[in-house]
Amino acid sequence: MIDSHAHLNDDRYDVSAVVEGMAEDGLKKIVVVGYDMPSSRRAVELSEQYDDLYCAVGVHPSDCEGLTNEQIDELIRMCALKKTVAFGEIGLDYFYDDVPREVQREALVRQLHALKKTGLPAVFHLRDAYEDMEHILHEHIDCLRGGAVMHCFSGSKETALKYIDLGFYISFSGSITFKNAVKFPEIIKAVPLDRILIETDCPYLTPVPHRGKLNYPAYVRFQAMKIAEILDRPVEEIEAITEQNTYNIFTKMRRG
Repeated sequence: MIDSHAHLNDDRYDVSAVVEGMAEDGLKKIVVVGYDMPSSRRAVELSEQYDDLYCAVGVHPSDCEGLTNEQIDELIRMCALKKTVAFGEIGLDYFYDDVPREVQREALVRQLHALKKTGLPAVFHLRDAYEDMEHILHEHIDCLRGGAVMHCFSGSKETALKYIDLGFYISFSGSITFKNAVKFPEIIKAVPLDRILIETDCPYLTPVPHRGKLNYPAYVRFQAMKIAEILDRPVEEIEAITEQNTYNIFTKMRRG
């Protein structure tokens, strides 16, 4: 398995212990994702320190206020590094509304222009801002030649299919295991198997049966198990397919 989106740059983790347990946990790779400048730099450091860790760098909409041109230039430089596989997480989040929406939209467009210079895929964060995101992405579709992932997908089946039509991958987190996650079976059945990724988004969204505790990359298995249950397929098949899909979108990731 591959955890396609994890925040091991969070201070709560003993990263060495997580890495040492990867083989026993059935994990081949973990993508450590930045959400602001310090966490992006830390993601790069971890990817350079451990063979099976890769990174994505970018500034999350909740952290984008005050984003400078110098910081964007630094992100572009980090994207050129050997183990940076994606630009993200970037996007829009109107749920908390902690950053003015216009500021979020401007930061997203600026990062999309930077993304175009890198040729990497994007990792998008999207919450309660579906119309604005759709408008921006269609307006700047030429920036997305490297492909994209809608991480921790929480929208509707119709929204998922719109992004599938754009060639995106849809990534599912521990939220699909929650008791109130009644919409996900319909969505998972509608998304082509070759477009599904699994992730933990740790330390957040810890899946059942560990909900309420700190999340770990090893728990990505519960997403694979839930998808296998919904699709009535062997879990080993889902693990293999989602692993292959991760390599397909993150083309800088070394196989094996």
